[in-house]
Amino acid sequence: MLKNYLQFIFQDFLYLTLLFSIIVFGLTADHLLSIDYHEKYSLLLIGMFFLSLFSTMNLYHNDKVYNHYLRQKVNSYWSEVISQFLAVLILNIISGILIFIFSLILCKNIFLDVVGIVSLISVGFLGSSIATLFKTQWQKHSSLGQIGTLVFVYLALSGSVVNIFKNIEMIFPPLSRMIVSLHSNSSIVKLLPLAGQTFLYALILFVISWFIYKKNKKS
Repeated sequence: MLKNYLQFIFQDFLYLTLLFSIIVFGLTADHLLSIDYHEKYSLLLIGMFFLSLFSTMNLYHNDKVYNHYLRQKVNSYWSEVISQFLAVLILNIISGILIFIFSLILCKNIFLDVVGIVSLISVGFLGSSIATLFKTQWQKHSSLGQIGTLVFVYLALSGSVVNIFKNIEMIFPPLSRMIVSLHSNSSIVKLLPLAGQTFLYALILFVISWFIYKKNKKS
């Protein structure tokens, strides 16, 4: 099933268009918008988040439409979700590396480059986890899935910038926290702890979604 999911992602026009658009932005943003690399990298983080969110949502849509007989043939819930997990992990690793390389932020500091790539991968993984948690939009409860996705995207972008959320921002997706931290510390290297938190947060959402949908499948 993994091969099938990877084909859904990498042979899809949506993913390729979004990836190409972000790469072009990374190549040209300095001159077009006259922004420094902190601002450009912040926008790349947001772009990576939405790239993974939309690509993963599209993966579940295609899975619903085209994989009915394959799921019946395999007939293993855990094989299905682990294959999906590996597919989106590969999606984010490849996308994060390509976006960072073509963003012209690469430097002689290898550690900075690694942290930059890991941070992109982690926010992409976060976007994929939100799409996974609310993949019910392609199943029985489409409205719930759509509203849940919109709410989580809003919280991811506003958790650290809206005053009423300041005291509880730790429970929100950490995307805005990473961007605020980047502008406060003026160094991509400082994002490493937050990248780890973001990856862990996303992993928790994946695990929650696995057990929620396993329970729903039984019922």
